[in-house]
Amino acid sequence: MKVSTSLITLLALSPLLNAQALAPKEASLEETAAKRWSEMNSDRVAGSANGQVITLSDVRQQVTPFVREIRAKAKTDEEFNKTLDSIAEETLKQFADRQLIIAEFKNSMGKIPESYVDGDIEDTIRRDFGGDRNRFVAALRAQGTTPLAYRRQIEDRIIFDYMIGQVRRTALEVGPGRVAEYFAKHQADFTHKESVKLSQITITQGAAETIEEAKTRANAWVDALKSPEKIAATFAFYKVIPPNQKVTLNFAEVAKSISTDDYASAGGDAGWKSIEELNERVATELRTLKDGETSNALQFDLPGGKSIWFILKRDGFKPAGNGSLDDVKVRSEIEERVRMESMKDAVDKWMGELRAKNHVEFR
Repeated sequence: MKVSTSLITLLALSPLLNAQALAPKEASLEETAAKRWSEMNSDRVAGSANGQVITLSDVRQQVTPFVREIRAKAKTDEEFNKTLDSIAEETLKQFADRQLIIAEFKNSMGKIPESYVDGDIEDTIRRDFGGDRNRFVAALRAQGTTPLAYRRQIEDRIIFDYMIGQVRRTALEVGPGRVAEYFAKHQADFTHKESVKLSQITITQGAAETIEEAKTRANAWVDALKSPEKIAATFAFYKVIPPNQKVTLNFAEVAKSISTDDYASAGGDAGWKSIEELNERVATELRTLKDGETSNALQFDLPGGKSIWFILKRDGFKPAGNGSLDDVKVRSEIEERVRMESMKDAVDKWMGELRAKNHVEFR
């Protein structure tokens, strides 16, 4: 099913594409491109699937947004034309597949409820146009389409998503045998570097604080975290109100109350980090801690004279090594990979059957 040379030539030589990707931004060349567009842009049938026509403009509409990027990456005109050829051919095939899927639905199930389409359109009007239907219609006109044509597009998209979703559901179950088989073949993908799970509290020197005062405050919180019975008194001394006075005051509650970084709302939880990605001082400190232990306050001086202090808590540690199926994260990732492969295989098999029982033609 090779796309004809004439199709690719028309796409590659389309003045719209040339104006976007090939021609320098000079008015005279843009005018020339516009003239050639009016001369050459007569539409025609590029292919058909089960009697449903696919036009050249359908293909061009999908390819045009990528032309500038293709041109930027291509080192030669030959490479540009070859890439454009490949994308145009793949786009045409995707159009054909889409038509087959929609036809299969209509032949086997009829029509989708009108309310599905109405709901989707109303969501778009509410989300993108502030509920203003007139703005929505004006935007369609600016794009050269009509509410009826747009409605058909939405109906086709809902049908396509539904049919693909139904096929994918047949491949959602992942048995332990397939997980073990995948792991055996891809063990190299699951080696891991030395990593640590940590939580942190960031204390920033206040505008009216001296460095010594801020350092004293940071050390006071370290002392309280290492002796949790002192946390309540430290909250009171610095006149900080805990986020929830009914819970046990611990590292997470202190982080929520006083930390000035992006992890504060999560109780300081920074998750798993590769040791080699961390600051050398931070990495060294975390290596000396045991799981559950809290560090001293690490001071870092910022440009302009201000300072910050990090209080770290090591929540877990993994030496470099091979992954294991006993690792929940590894097993979860493998299950997801196997599931994605199974869904792709199921869709590919189904599409092969659709193509085999329908007539597809590229011109």
